[in-house]
Amino acid sequence: MYFLMMNVAHKPFDSKLVRQAVNYCVDAAAIVKNIFDGIAYPNQGPVGLEVVGADPKLKPYPHDPNRAKELLAQAGYAQGCDVRLYYSAGTYPKDREVCQVVAAQMVKGGFRVELISQEYALHWGPEGVNGGKLPFYYENRGSLTDADTIYDQYFRTGTTKRTNYSNPEFDKIIEEEQRTYDPKKRVALLQQAGKIIMEEALMVPLYNLADIYGLSKNLAWKIRPDEKVLSWDMKIIS
Repeated sequence: MYFLMMNVAHKPFDSKLVRQAVNYCVDAAAIVKNIFDGIAYPNQGPVGLEVVGADPKLKPYPHDPNRAKELLAQAGYAQGCDVRLYYSAGTYPKDREVCQVVAAQMVKGGFRVELISQEYALHWGPEGVNGGKLPFYYENRGSLTDADTIYDQYFRTGTTKRTNYSNPEFDKIIEEEQRTYDPKKRVALLQQAGKIIMEEALMVPLYNLADIYGLSKNLAWKIRPDEKVLSWDMKIIS
C-alpha cells in the first residue's frame, strides 16, 4: 500500500487546512492510469478494502485544486505554500515518476513543491521517517492484512514519531480494539479510527499495486493476502 504521510509536528502540516488541501490536490486515480497503466487500485480510505478494518463507506477527497487554494488561503497561505516531499528513488516501482506527478498536481492547488530523494537508510532511519524528521514523505506498507498494524505504527500516541499525531480519542479506540476478541467489534472500532484519520487528513491514500504472477499449468497455488510466495504452499500436479 502506497501513501503520502504528513508529520503534524512540522509546519505547515500542523494545520488541518493545509493537510486537507494536499488531499484535494492529489489525484491517485490519474497516477494509477497514467503511470501504472491501470495495474493498481486507488485506495478510498487509509487502507485497501481487502484489509481487516477497512470501511467501504469512506471516500477519498475529490480532486479539486481550486478547493485546495481556498483552504490554503484560509490557513494563511494565500500566496502559495512551500513544501518539501521526501522519497527514496529506486526503492519502490516508479517512485520518482509518482512523486513528480504528485508535485505537479500540488502546484495546481497552490503549493510549491521541492522533491528530495534520499538513500533509503537515511530516509527511513532516525534522521528520517522514524526519527520524526520528515514533514512530508512518500512511503509504502507491505503485507498489510489488518488496519491495526498501520494505525498503531503511524498514529497512536507514543508508538512512533512518524507523524507525531496525538489524539486521546483515537488512542482509546486502538486500545479497545486491541483488547477485544470479537471480530465484528474490532472491525467497527478500526473503522472509527479510519474515519478520524480521513477527517484529520493525516495522510493521502494512494493505491495498492496489483500483484502479477505467472503460473505453470501443473502448479497448484493460491495467492496469499500478505503477498508472500512460499514454496511449501505450492504443489506439483500431474
